Amino acid sequence: MSGPHPLPVLSCRKCGRNNPWVYLAPVVVEGTGTCICMDCAATRGWLDAAGSLKPGVSL
Repeated sequence: MSGPHPLPVLSCRKCGRNNPWVYLAPVVVEGTGTCICMDCAATRGWLDAAGSLKPGVSL
């Protein structure tokens, strides 16, 4: 029987924030990785009013 899998250690590729609560586009290799936090995505205008990616935006 195995226990729960730990979450990977992530840092935002844009601002460097460690382990953001909400993030997009995670890339993980051997337990560590990068992502784009929602604050950075919103600041760059990539999200609509509902917090989803706008059409044509790919990460």
